[in-house]
Amino acid sequence: MLRILRKEAKIVGTYSWKPEESFASLWPHGAAEEHTQMGQRVDQWQQVIQNRFPELLRHLVWDRDRLNQLEEAVDQVIADDGLNVAAVALYRRSLLNRLTGLGPLDQLLTDDHVTEIMVNGPQQIYCERDGRIMLVNQQFADPDEVTLLAQRLASRAGRVLNTESPLCDAQLADGSRIHCVLPPVAEKPTITIRRARAEPLVLTDLIEAGSLSHALWQDLSQYIEERRNIIIAGGAGSGKTSLLRLLASHIDPAQRVVTIEDVRELNLTHSHTVSLEATRAHDVHTLLVNALRMRPDRIIVGEVRGAEALELIEAMSTGHYGSLSTVHAQSGGMATVLRLARMCARNQLGIPFEELLGQIQDTLDVIVYVRRGPDGVRRIESVQQPTREGMHVLWVYRPDAGFVKVGEQDG
Repeated sequence: MLRILRKEAKIVGTYSWKPEESFASLWPHGAAEEHTQMGQRVDQWQQVIQNRFPELLRHLVWDRDRLNQLEEAVDQVIADDGLNVAAVALYRRSLLNRLTGLGPLDQLLTDDHVTEIMVNGPQQIYCERDGRIMLVNQQFADPDEVTLLAQRLASRAGRVLNTESPLCDAQLADGSRIHCVLPPVAEKPTITIRRARAEPLVLTDLIEAGSLSHALWQDLSQYIEERRNIIIAGGAGSGKTSLLRLLASHIDPAQRVVTIEDVRELNLTHSHTVSLEATRAHDVHTLLVNALRMRPDRIIVGEVRGAEALELIEAMSTGHYGSLSTVHAQSGGMATVLRLARMCARNQLGIPFEELLGQIQDTLDVIVYVRRGPDGVRRIESVQQPTREGMHVLWVYRPDAGFVKVGEQDG
């Protein structure tokens, strides 16, 4: 991590956002009265936009087409008021910041190359752009500005965020995932936004990015057709969900699929799919138990973290063949098997660990390990088959040779 941060780049924005309250200091001292009058006009413009164009404000605006429409609407309202848009650029920016509520993040959120944004208090904003972490030269005015944006994000997701409820993990209407933390839990208000792609990654995207090869995909798609039980392992941000979605897209449309997620991210286009999303009252484990009664051909769990691990393994071994899931792990193969076994053991203390381990080895057909490399590329590092004798390596990635097939799957 330290090595990456030393090489971090900076994104230079075309303007530096300032909060509305600071405009008077940027204006000539003799124009304070004019500033007050313009502030009143901005209030009026905001009311007009809200009345005439409510569809543009239904969600936070950060897709380019919707933002362009909003800017055109703002320019029209200003022109209708008899003013030259260029002459009041500062106040136009103020109005747009009010309407979008994005502040210094607006340029990042309309950049298709930015996939994640991390706000560590008012003075530090990082983003992931084209797979690399970069420090952004924009800043918020103070912690209150960060808190206000975090609360706006939470509100748009239907959540409450305040000092009594300082944590929010939710999904916005466009599919982007947000995680906000306020004091006293965090020293400074923090925001993490994982942007949803306008269009899901398809096979050609992943091959062109170097995430996998045509030959490797042929084997993976064959595993899906043969209804192999597959676990995708990897660290945070390694591309597990994108690969899971791609594999699921290859499932026979006639098969009934039930998906279970903490936060809905998969958004499968499979025609015979039931999507379940966990709540505080109904966690992933509870939903998985109920999913077994819904006559699924396959079950897809977005991520296993605890008690649901054993339920999923049981489901995979009792007729729901070809089920899929992901798990956080820093390496593949046996390390993933052991991690799953420990999850099962924590919730089933009466079953010997070796018995749990053996059941997992017998049930799982394929473990795909994905990793984000030093070059920023998220790629498949290995494909392995668990057995009682150990791990049978099927594919590996080698920097000097690319994706190399090592063996054939048994059984």
